[in-house]
Amino acid sequence: MNMDLFYIIISLIFVCELVAAIALWIIDSRMDYKRKSAVVRKMESGRGMRVEGDDLYLKVSEGKIEICDELPSAPAPAPAEQALSADPDEGPLPVERIDDSAESQKIEELESLLNKYGEISENSVIIEVKPQDKQTFADKYEALAPEAKKLYDDFMSYVLAKPDCKKLEASSAVTVKYRTDKVVRAVIKRGVVVLNFMLTNTELNRFVREAGVKSIKISPVVVKLSGEDDLQLARQTADITVDNLVKEREYRKERNRELRRQRYNREKQAAATKDE
Repeated sequence: MNMDLFYIIISLIFVCELVAAIALWIIDSRMDYKRKSAVVRKMESGRGMRVEGDDLYLKVSEGKIEICDELPSAPAPAPAEQALSADPDEGPLPVERIDDSAESQKIEELESLLNKYGEISENSVIIEVKPQDKQTFADKYEALAPEAKKLYDDFMSYVLAKPDCKKLEASSAVTVKYRTDKVVRAVIKRGVVVLNFMLTNTELNRFVREAGVKSIKISPVVVKLSGEDDLQLARQTADITVDNLVKEREYRKERNRELRRQRYNREKQAAATKDE
């Protein structure tokens, strides 16, 4: 009995849904018919129209709109357009050549960027940086003012007069060394000679060397040669730096001798223990 009631309820629900669907279809059809009828009445009264469904081909002739069964043919070309056509009696029209070298260069640059950085999307930012002409130290020296040249030459003459000091020239800087240790590195920035002295704390320098610490970066002492007072300061700094390097070399020699003695004693003790 319960199953029969269940089937009856399911059948009634299905019938109700079917009746509702048919009613919605009838309502939609009538609304579509009214919409098309309104379009036809507007066309007949000449007040315009709005197409929401199928495409309609319209033809305007003498201020009137006509409905065409197919797409109307294109109108004849205007006299101005006919005048632009080529006249065979006057010869061929001149052809303007377009220089696309710049466009080709841009395309090549974009291809190189794609190969280097991968895909470039609309959110990518491309900044075009023009390469700068790098001047060498010799070029910057030639461009110095006479006073700045004299200050630099006087300082170099002074520091190179010290025993075992030599000058090493590079493209961007000049370095003075005491044997194998750096004393000063000279660069030129904005028309001024800048001296970077390797004047470090002795204890810190020994700790960095002996412990092999690479995470500590010791900054140099900077002196700008802008006048005679700066030249005197640079000379004094060079004296202190060279004296420290001389003492440091003596310390390293003594340190190496001590390490050799300790190694010799360890080897001697190991040999004695082996004989026993």
